[in-house]
Amino acid sequence: MTRMPIEERRAQLLDAALSLAAREGVEAVTIRGVAHEAQVSLGVVHYCFDGKDDLLQAMGRSMALVASEHVVGALQTEGDLTVVAHALADALWTGLQPRRHMRLLTFEFATAGVRSMALRAVAQEHLEQTWAMTSAILERLAVVGSVQFPLGFAMLSRLVAGYIDGIEIAWLVDQDDDAALASFHALADYVLSLAQPLDPA
Repeated sequence: MTRMPIEERRAQLLDAALSLAAREGVEAVTIRGVAHEAQVSLGVVHYCFDGKDDLLQAMGRSMALVASEHVVGALQTEGDLTVVAHALADALWTGLQPRRHMRLLTFEFATAGVRSMALRAVAQEHLEQTWAMTSAILERLAVVGSVQFPLGFAMLSRLVAGYIDGIEIAWLVDQDDDAALASFHALADYVLSLAQPLDPA
């Protein structure tokens, strides 16, 4: 077995664990299963992680949510607020299609965090990152369109993130591409309906 720095080995094992989880689910992740997936000994996994809980926590944090390139790029779209909002809807769909297994895994981690003390902090961290990311996009949208959202970014980001999760879960189950894309655009229209011109004061 090739020796490598511990951080490189941990990254290799995390990749193996995520591949295993994406294929068979979070419940399938065990020290033995990850060792087999990575083609290393059990001792190597135990050397890098204190146990299964430590491994799961590291997996969850490695999946930290960031704004996708597609969504960030959509904010640069030329046009008025409506055009940009619907470009964001298209970007959400474009980013979702190739990430089906990772999105499913993200939802599995969220539900596992409800039951597992080891994963609860990770699930909460993901939730807060999702809200923060959504809020940042909405704030940028407000600047682009010179509008305000009286509901407030904190509440609006929770609502929008919840809608997005719901659309994605429905798509994971029914695989209805047209319905998912239409739902993202309906969400864009909903957000636009809440926008108001900036108060001159």
